[in-house]
Amino acid sequence: MSRRLSIALLTLLVPLVLLGTVIRIEMNSASLYCRGFEIYSVSEVTGIDDDQLASIPPHLVRYFNGLETSAQMKIPTRDGTELTLFHDYELIHLDDVRKLFGLNSLLQSLGLAAIVLMLASAACSRRDEDKQGALAGLRLGSSLALFGLVALGILFATQFNRMFAGFHMLAFTNDFWLLDPRTDYLVMLFPTGFWQDVFFMAGGLTGLLALVIVLATSLLERKIARQERPSADTEDV
Repeated sequence: MSRRLSIALLTLLVPLVLLGTVIRIEMNSASLYCRGFEIYSVSEVTGIDDDQLASIPPHLVRYFNGLETSAQMKIPTRDGTELTLFHDYELIHLDDVRKLFGLNSLLQSLGLAAIVLMLASAACSRRDEDKQGALAGLRLGSSLALFGLVALGILFATQFNRMFAGFHMLAFTNDFWLLDPRTDYLVMLFPTGFWQDVFFMAGGLTGLLALVIVLATSLLERKIARQERPSADTEDV
């Protein structure tokens, strides 16, 4: 693979893989969901005891990973009755969300595999320019991720509701994401504030990973450059 092609592919793949990785982490973090329940007083809003609430995130995580056939749950309530948690349209929306998570996981896995193969090829190459190309691609891709995150961060910080609605209109082909917080438990469990926290946490973690890669690759590029200088000086002599 040519140096230019390697740099171009890594520049494109790194931001997608970084964000996709963070999304997978958040998707599988039941503790993140429980944190939201506590912060936004979901037990008081829904009338569901904390112990019963704690059973919901693991079930959803299994569902998003294809280990449960349905997101539906039966929840005992404080008055002794049993609550069917989600309406049919909420289940349709959750199925749409699961498909998006599945697509993200697939693309993240393929992208990560491609990056690992390119880095392994560069590491095994005898040519320093191949190693430098791989490092440059990682650095440029991480820098692109940082610039993109800053731009999106400003937009989401200043116009979160509009950006959040725009994301849903792009990601979903129906309007089942438009839920009523008075009657629909899905939006009671995960209010707008929860999603705002999740979006900014994803951006922050992705930015941190990108920054670490930029610093690490810059140091390695300098190390390779220093190693080349003695060789060049010896040839001149």
